[in-house]
Amino acid sequence: MNVLDTVMDIKGKTKETNKARLDLAQICNRKKLELKDIGGDKLIKSKAAYTFTKSQRVFICKWVKELKFQDGYASNLGKCVNLNQGKLHGMESHDCRAFMQRLLPIAFDALPKSIWKVLIELSLFFRELSSTTLNVEHLRVMEENIPLLLCKWEQIFPPSFFDSMEHLLIHLPYEAKVGGPVQYLWMYPFERYNITNHYYNICCLFI
Repeated sequence: MNVLDTVMDIKGKTKETNKARLDLAQICNRKKLELKDIGGDKLIKSKAAYTFTKSQRVFICKWVKELKFQDGYASNLGKCVNLNQGKLHGMESHDCRAFMQRLLPIAFDALPKSIWKVLIELSLFFRELSSTTLNVEHLRVMEENIPLLLCKWEQIFPPSFFDSMEHLLIHLPYEAKVGGPVQYLWMYPFERYNITNHYYNICCLFI
């Protein structure tokens, strides 16, 4: 959601804020993204290359709204679309997985290729990590490459973009080596069939 909200420039959710731009002047060397003082205590914020315009956001939302998935692959993403504001909202974790692994390369194709390719690497990382079969040697390579991918992110997104969630990616290949295919570690089947609540109700009956 951090990637989606920032690239789609969702108000109140994006990490692309005025405060983030002020940090750039002190932390990074990105003159094009710094706020420009035009006098009278007024600042101009130029559009970042990694964000979409409203018309582009609306186009993506229309595309997502018309998508159809096979039964059980993802929920109806059309209900998560707000065409007036050009944003996606209310997506569950399973929906985010489907978007990140399959839809992101197509939905974000209008971004500059240098940025799009970095996001594609992220999409492929999750797709390979979620494969039904895993190769230990391949996981070792993924474990070595993911810090490099985060470094590429740092060259694109503002410092405010990064929190603990982004850096958790470093640990995922190792966890897959220890725990095996991630499908057996997911909570999706339990959430889908509401097994957890059913088990809780059975326990209450015995109590």
